[in-house]
Amino acid sequence: MSTDMSKTALVLAGGGLTGAVYEIGALRAMDDLLIDRTVNDFDIFVGTSSGALVTAFLANGVSPEEMLQVIDGTHPTANLFERKHVFNIDSTDLLQWTLRFPKRLRQTLGKFIQELDDMAVFDLFWSFSNLLPPGFFDGGGLGEFIEQSLARLGHSNQFRELKRELYIIATCLDSGGRAVFGPGYMETAISDAVSASCAIPVLYQPVRIDGKDYIDGSLRGNASIDLAIEHGAGLIIVVNPMVPYDLEHIKKGTRKPNIRNISDGGFEAIANQLIRIVLHSNLHYHIKQLRRSREDVDIILIEPLPDDYRMFAHNIMRYSARLAVGRHGFEAVTVNLAEEYPTYKEILARHGIPITRSLVNEELTEISQSNYDPQVIRRILGARANKQERLAKDSLVTRLDLALSSLESSLDQISADR
Repeated sequence: MSTDMSKTALVLAGGGLTGAVYEIGALRAMDDLLIDRTVNDFDIFVGTSSGALVTAFLANGVSPEEMLQVIDGTHPTANLFERKHVFNIDSTDLLQWTLRFPKRLRQTLGKFIQELDDMAVFDLFWSFSNLLPPGFFDGGGLGEFIEQSLARLGHSNQFRELKRELYIIATCLDSGGRAVFGPGYMETAISDAVSASCAIPVLYQPVRIDGKDYIDGSLRGNASIDLAIEHGAGLIIVVNPMVPYDLEHIKKGTRKPNIRNISDGGFEAIANQLIRIVLHSNLHYHIKQLRRSREDVDIILIEPLPDDYRMFAHNIMRYSARLAVGRHGFEAVTVNLAEEYPTYKEILARHGIPITRSLVNEELTEISQSNYDPQVIRRILGARANKQERLAKDSLVTRLDLALSSLESSLDQISADR
């Protein structure tokens, strides 16, 4: 997908399991906009946290359609993505922690009794927190799924064997610094790098690679756009599933909000909103600074609207919501692509990438006429054959799409002249 001027990059931010599925649905919608290429044709892929999981498959040439089939269990060869791959418990680690528990309990109680006069309620809670394991779940289940799925699909689990550049971001627990896995940086199996990038603190145990512990890459920024620029990207498309819910904005409008206050949802809702605020603000500041310092680089950001309650209502690790979120991601981004089409067309044209909204409009109309029926959306998601295969087999379709895009551009210009 590169041009004479620069490379193109696709950067996927983190957002838990639901964020990864949203990104797959969004990529499926983006595929409809492109004419003679697919989302697998970017030169550079950068993935953070759950975005690392998706980019690992994209860089290997796995299409969004295939990934959706893996999620709903309809793929003919790949393993089904199951709950055990996300919430895996290492029985050996659990046994070792259980054996160590009595000793740690005695030490904690002894320290608490010695400092009883100087203890507050929070100190008591904090004293007993060291009894907890370093993480409740083990990332080995996710790594095993990636390794086996890539093998079954005939793809590689090694960075240097890929035709496209893939960089996966994690955080080094021992130093607090950003860790980059990929060619020219630290190299390990792709499955191990993704497991490290997805290791949400407390929920998952740190992933140890070459003697060092790594955790969720989002802690060092939800999208390492600067890394793509360093490797020559002049066009960067960022997909970010984590947006805070703007309840105040909704209250000022005509639509009645689903809830009165975020705090009404309790601890889970507050924690959910807090994570979104931190990740979203950091990402937008990162993009703002890059746009100021690198005016020669085009950055397109695709993310849910701030009033998208369906994205906020689901816990970011909710396995059962995966299909609903995937369909919603496709629907929401399809609407966004249709509404922002002139802007996207202008930016992509500067990089020699033709697009057409004919298929997007067609699918959007069908979804709208069905009153956003989930069954219709699901059928549209799986209706088309793998676009990569279709382009390879049928160059006539590509030429026709290009001709239609050229005609559309001419009609737009005539309308502008009037």
